Amino acid sequence: MQQTGGGHQDILGALLNDSYKLVMTYSFFQNKMENDQTAFELLFRKCPFGGQYVIFAGLNEVVRYIKNFKFTEEEIEFVKQNILPSDANPKFFEYLRNLDSSQVKIRAMPEGSICFPKEPLISIEGPQGICQLIETAVINLVSFPSLIATNASRMRQLAGSAHLLEFGLRRAQGPDGGMSATQYSFLGGFDGTSNMMAGLRLGIPVSGTIAHSFVTSFSELNDVESAELNGVNIKLRAIEYHKKMGVKTNQGELASFIAYAQSCSNNFLCLVDTYHTLKSGVPNFLAVAFALDDAGIKAKGIRLDSGDLAQLSIQAKEIFKHYGDQFEKDVSHLKVAASNDINEEALIHFNKKGHKIDIFGIGTHLVTCQKQPALGLVYKLVECKNQIVMKLSEEYDKTTFPGQKNVYRVYTRSDQCVDIITSINYLPENNEFKCIDHINKQRYHIKPTFIESLLQPVDYDYVPDLHAAKKHCTKQLKEFNTKVTRLESPQKHLVLMSTEYYQMFQSKYDEIAIEEVIE
Repeated sequence: MQQTGGGHQDILGALLNDSYKLVMTYSFFQNKMENDQTAFELLFRKCPFGGQYVIFAGLNEVVRYIKNFKFTEEEIEFVKQNILPSDANPKFFEYLRNLDSSQVKIRAMPEGSICFPKEPLISIEGPQGICQLIETAVINLVSFPSLIATNASRMRQLAGSAHLLEFGLRRAQGPDGGMSATQYSFLGGFDGTSNMMAGLRLGIPVSGTIAHSFVTSFSELNDVESAELNGVNIKLRAIEYHKKMGVKTNQGELASFIAYAQSCSNNFLCLVDTYHTLKSGVPNFLAVAFALDDAGIKAKGIRLDSGDLAQLSIQAKEIFKHYGDQFEKDVSHLKVAASNDINEEALIHFNKKGHKIDIFGIGTHLVTCQKQPALGLVYKLVECKNQIVMKLSEEYDKTTFPGQKNVYRVYTRSDQCVDIITSINYLPENNEFKCIDHINKQRYHIKPTFIESLLQPVDYDYVPDLHAAKKHCTKQLKEFNTKVTRLESPQKHLVLMSTEYYQMFQSKYDEIAIEEVIE
């Protein structure tokens, strides 16, 4: 299915921007610098969630935004009236009117790639004016998607083979946040969503159950009409099974399950904790599930939404087996789903305690990125007028890496994987790299068996494919060193500079560093 984008296309215009970027561009224009050739890079300095990797996401949104960048007359009028001085140069507004992305070039890592601090995720080359004006939106369009995809990938690791469903739409930060969370949690490893709009626009599988309000809307068996499925009266057959079980359960709940089964028999997965999970919900579910089975229809299972989810999942499966044996029914296909503010810590707890949960429905802590609400992306100028540019800082970690670059991911015979930052036109001699760790100055001679160039040109005809990005992400996580991607005590991935790049980096640093005079 062709991806049609998230929910923010109506506001994704030239003024989705910080006002100072427009003011800066006006100053460039007044000084005849708006067409100076520049290069900017998008990167982050620290991995989120206490981990050692990030899943790069949002490239499709960035390409679409830059491709369609254009000021409308309404936006230009707003700038005239609200941003610039009343005597602003009228030629600047004509400049804005004609501004587009025709001279902007993009290189980027493939969407869904594993990436690391200080590496350029996206490199953007073009005239100063437009490259400045797109900064805020580019950061915005990559930051949350990458954070969500990374969060989802961590939960995917903890969930193992269990099915993961995103249930966060109602808890997300607005409709746009909800759509983005659904889209990029799917990329990061989730299997489906309850979000129907995402199913329509993005082709993500949609799943769901029922709510407590559905169950409590029924008070007695007379509330539900009888209906036949494949010649079986589901209501009467379920009541028969219920009587043979010899249990006392809530009759309104039983009625609600019968109603649900008769109307949606292909998706019979019941919320069972409205009154009592084990004494009412599970037996009521089984009575109806067995009636459906007599009609040749397989029930899906149950959802737990409160209590000790791990223990309840084990006990529920035991009840499945008990009544399955009693009525000679195959219950092996029945699933247990669990929800209720599940986060990383809850998943770790379930794994340590032991559980029988087949499906996790995760909402709030996934879509809000509970442990870290922002990624901290930056967009830095690295070249201007064909000269490399470097920013120093009181904090060394904020010192930028100058010049346009490439990033090579190399694999060695010893199965070690290393990322190497080089100048953009650097080609390794004999496919070997002389490298250095710019922090501890350790030098390396790397002889790879396979070399991958991560930053590739992106064409404006690029067609986003969420499913391909998801597949790429999944493949990388399976193949990457688990010492780096694991959640507990992860190791830092080795990111080095080629010797030629380090020499250029150090030379520029020495050139612009301010000497401290001691007398």
